[in-house]
Amino acid sequence: MSWHFVIPPAFAEEVAALPDRVLGQDYPYWLGGRFNWVAQSYLVLRQYREGLTLGMAPEPDRINFAHCMGWRAMGARRGEFRISVRADYPRLFDVDFEILQNPAVPLGPRQAYLPYWPVPGVIPRDPSRQGLKVLAYAGRIGPLNLADDLKGGPTGLPRGLEFRIIPPHLWHDLSQIDALIAIRTFDGAPHDAKPPSKLFSAWRAGIPLIAGGDSAFSAVGTPGHDYLRVRTREEFTDALQRLHDDPDFYARIADNGHARADEVSHEAFARDWIAVFDDRIAPRFEAWKQDRLKGLYALAARGADRGRDTASGLKSRLRSLSRRPT
Repeated sequence: MSWHFVIPPAFAEEVAALPDRVLGQDYPYWLGGRFNWVAQSYLVLRQYREGLTLGMAPEPDRINFAHCMGWRAMGARRGEFRISVRADYPRLFDVDFEILQNPAVPLGPRQAYLPYWPVPGVIPRDPSRQGLKVLAYAGRIGPLNLADDLKGGPTGLPRGLEFRIIPPHLWHDLSQIDALIAIRTFDGAPHDAKPPSKLFSAWRAGIPLIAGGDSAFSAVGTPGHDYLRVRTREEFTDALQRLHDDPDFYARIADNGHARADEVSHEAFARDWIAVFDDRIAPRFEAWKQDRLKGLYALAARGADRGRDTASGLKSRLRSLSRRPT
């Protein structure tokens, strides 16, 4: 099957270097989803399939795969078949198939769940470490990434517990970390647009994750068994205290998660990706090539995208006006 992976020209330098990169050694995973979704897919899947290509523009008569914001930057398609990763963004209609990153979200006939690739080269917790001494966050700092009252460091930590925000280029090194947090808000919101990536990192590192109410976490994990879910500041404090004070509880949560590490490896995810490409996308691509009405469908899809953008702009304008002093 003819797969072509498309990365925006803004990453031209990295695209040129990518074919020689090695995951877990010199691959710059911290560049963000617009690059990483496509780049890791190319690097991993080329180990299992021949004929994969990489470029900065789509090609005709190929299965073109890109991040949705990459497609938006390129504008309306010109007769090519497009696969889009929605990631954290609004749905893009002017595509032929869409990949979602949260298994809890209901799927349509032209959609599939595929996991966001794990951080490559994760270094597990040093087995000589004892107890909960270092709590960390390994992710971007921005809206709905980390709860506002945790960005400056949690208050009321158990005595002797240190909190760190790990810089992006070190997200893979969890050797000196005893637990991770992934709490976007303390209101129990499901954050359905978000993936379970931090849970994958914790499992592979052999450490507990304390997470918020994200539906993606509970879709792949079991709260209280292989990670901890908290919905309030008080529950967060209680979870930390128990992990700190109860070594058996700490070990049980960490071990249950680590037992699932093989399920969230690049190899396991590659099997999922190939199955979706072969069983769902390839037949649709063959049907698309014979469909004489595909131009009309694309025109209608572009209209839906324009309508979505117009509605979004109006909402932003109304919010801005509502904030003005009277």
